Amino acid sequence: MHMKVATLALIVRDGKLLLGVKKRDAEIGGNTLNGPGGKLDPGESLLECVIRETEEEVGLRIHVTEDDKRAVITFHNGEKSVWEVHVYLITSFEGEPTPTEAMTPRGSWWYSLNKLPYTRHMLASDRKWMPKIFAGERFTARVLQSDDAKKFIDIAFD
Repeated sequence: MHMKVATLALIVRDGKLLLGVKKRDAEIGGNTLNGPGGKLDPGESLLECVIRETEEEVGLRIHVTEDDKRAVITFHNGEKSVWEVHVYLITSFEGEPTPTEAMTPRGSWWYSLNKLPYTRHMLASDRKWMPKIFAGERFTARVLQSDDAKKFIDIAFD
């Protein structure tokens, strides 16, 4: 199975996290709340990818450096796919989030870090690793999920 590489931006402002619903057919997590992100294009750096995906999906211009990377998580989605996702914690950006063809808010764009909707609208594994990022940790992890990524099986932190 070929590993796909992607980025994910966790954008935080005033104790709140930006989350939107991916509208187009997402390979993982369609119709769930998530941060902007997506597949690395050929010849593109990880930083270029997270900047491009964020601008395409929510219209924000983020300021990001390699130091903002908090995690590399390998998601094993049953027999369907394996993703290496580079997660960046973003606190500096320009603009306001805007609905796009790719992503739209579910009521609001911003969710309190203390009350994230882990059990209702997010991928099941998010509740296991996301709090570590907001607590300031840096890590690598392996996540095992069902083919559609809706059922969480296990996580191992390296």
